[in-house]
This record gives sequence, C-alpha cells and structure tokens, in this order.
Amino acid sequence: MPPNFLNADGQPPRWLAPCLAALVALTPFAIDTYLPAIPAMARTLGVEVAVVQHSVSSYLLGFAVGQIFGGPLSDRLGRILIGTIGLAIFIASTALILFTNNAELLVALRFCQAVGGGFATVICGAIVRDLYHGRDAARIMSMIATMMLIAPMVAPVIGATLLSFGDWHAIFIFLLVYGVLMMVLVRGILPETVSKFRRARRQRESRTTLFRNYGQIFRSPRALGFLFGQALVSGCMFIYITTAPFVFMERFGVSSANFPLMFGSCVLGLAVMMQLNIRLLKVFEPRQILLAGMTMLTLACALLLVSTLYFGENQTLLAWMMPLVMAMGSIGIIAPNSAACYLEFFPKISGTANALYGASLFISGGLLGGLVNGIHTGTLVPIAAGMLCCAGAALAMAVFVARARLPIEIEGRH
Repeated sequence: MPPNFLNADGQPPRWLAPCLAALVALTPFAIDTYLPAIPAMARTLGVEVAVVQHSVSSYLLGFAVGQIFGGPLSDRLGRILIGTIGLAIFIASTALILFTNNAELLVALRFCQAVGGGFATVICGAIVRDLYHGRDAARIMSMIATMMLIAPMVAPVIGATLLSFGDWHAIFIFLLVYGVLMMVLVRGILPETVSKFRRARRQRESRTTLFRNYGQIFRSPRALGFLFGQALVSGCMFIYITTAPFVFMERFGVSSANFPLMFGSCVLGLAVMMQLNIRLLKVFEPRQILLAGMTMLTLACALLLVSTLYFGENQTLLAWMMPLVMAMGSIGIIAPNSAACYLEFFPKISGTANALYGASLFISGGLLGGLVNGIHTGTLVPIAAGMLCCAGAALAMAVFVARARLPIEIEGRH
C-alpha cells in the first residue's frame, strides 16, 4: 500500500468507497443496459429473441467463474494486477462484440466479458476487508451497496436512451468507454492492499494451494452459516426481480411506464435501510443487526404469503406492496452485515473468501429465482411461498449454523 494513501489519522480516505462502488457497478451496467436492445439485436442477427437471451445467462455464468478464479489470484498476485487483467479482458471482449455478426459468437463473447468483469469486481470486497474490520467493514459495504443501487435503476434508462439515438452498438460503445474509465481508476487511483512480502510468500507456495484456500473456507462452519444464509437471502431477492414484470404488469395491470416506479419503490426501501444500517453500526455489532434483519425479512415474507392466501384474486396492489417493501428493505441491513461477518473469518485469504461469496450469491440467487419463475402457476402464491422459504431457511442458517447470537471468535484466522 502506498505510504501516503492513509489519512493523517491512519484511516483510508473517504473517496475510496465511491471508487469501489463505481468499479462494482461494472456488472449491473453490463447486464442491464443492453436488455432494452435484445429484440433489436435479435433482428440484426436474424435469430429469435430467446437465442439472444442466452447471452444473459452466459454473462451470469462467466461472472461467477471470474470471481471464483479471480479472488484466489488476487490474494496471490495482488489486487491491482488482477483488476487490470480483468478489465483488459472486459474491454477486449466488448470491442469484439461490436463486430459480431452471429448469436453464438455473441454468447461466447459475453461469457468472456463476464469473466473479465468478475476478475475486476472481485477485488473490491477484498480491498474493503484488507483495510477495514468489523463495524467499519460493514459501514463501508453499506455505503458501497447504497451507491450500487443506482446502477440497476439507471442502466436500463441509459440503454433505452442510447437505443433511441442509434442502434444496439451504441450501448456496447458505452460499456467500452466505462471499462476504459475503470482501467484508469484501477491503475491510477486504487491502492494495492496486498503487501509485496505477502505476494512473494504466496507466489512461493505451490500452485495447488491457490484453491486449497477454498477448503479452508469449507472447514469453517460458522462462516458457511453466514455464506449460505446470505445466498438464501439473495434467492429471495432474485425471486422478486425475476417475477416483478408478471406481478406488476400482468397481475396488477401496472403500465410499462409506471413499472419502474413500482420496481423502484422496493429499491428505495433497500437504500433507506442501508443508510439506517450505517447508523445502527455505531451502537450494535454487525451480527446483531443481521439477526434483526433476517427476522424482519421472515416476518415480512410471512405477511406477504398470508395476505396472498387470504385475499386471493381480490388482493390489491397496496396489500402486496406493503410487506414486499418491508421484505426488500430488510435486505438492506442483512447484506452488508452478512458479508462483514463472513469475511471476518478470513483476513489472510479475503480475496478467495470474497470470490466464493460473490459467486454463491449470483449462482444461488439465479437458480432459486429461476426455479420459482419456472413453476409459477399464474398466481402470486408460489412467489410469496418461495420468498418465505428462502427467508426462513436463511434465518435458521444464521441462528443454528453461523450462531450469530454469539460473538465472532477469530477461529478462521489461521
């Protein structure tokens, strides 16, 4: 770490959090900006829309792969080098997408683009864990997550605006420019938080130890409790995201113009609770806030299911939205504290631990959200029931496996 990086009081500068948030936003921008352009891309490539939609799935898979491999490599080679490699892959793949003329190549390039994105963004959580601990780590993660909420809300608007001025290529030009800006950020602004001594020691280790670190994580039951608990919470959120168009536009008849308002109300609740979390951390431990948030999520999902069963076809939008906003808002005090508690166990392999954390959220959230979306019966019951199952299981993980009621002993600091 550069000697002049820390402030006079020995703390990282305030601008670090927004810089990390901008880098993490690379993925939601890469996913959400081009969604409005999928029909136009299908017409240009001469295929069905469903074929182009495979590029969304390939991105999610590639992003998980990038995180799983990028995290351990950042522990071994340094955060900045891995971030640089990832952004180089992202930029090159994005540039090639501009010249693609068939759907199969598009899907393959999106996978490569996502691997680069995974390499680039996995270093953010690791940098936070390198520089912060306990309440401070949870506070910074809350700040990053709050700013991160802007990206999924703004990205489709950016994509639609660019599409109105040109074709779908304009969207990938935007992503190309954003990737270049993030390269400048990583190379010129972010600090290297893995010391030369630590990197040299890791490079002397056998290459097989690179992924043995994952074994260390799986030998820490309490840490896995926090990991799997948050994965289930992520599943709850993905169920909401994947079914939102059906719920609002088909079930309740919300127009496409008003859909962003309904969708954004839950995002707003999430942002408000994240700001509240920053203040709660001045008084309570992350594990205590985490338990309160998971209890709130479970109760909100139970209310959602009860109201759905009670009102049936006569359920109003207000009766659905009130517990839904409460449920999504509670995630705002769950996610940052869950990440902070989990990463607290692995100070020496924070890159590896963060990689597994990020990949598990994408994989489990996507699978659970897709499962409920695939079995829905045209009613709201499977959606509410699926969310309640995820929330209840997450709370059980936190209480019985992570034992979040007990102080976190640094048993994972091997």
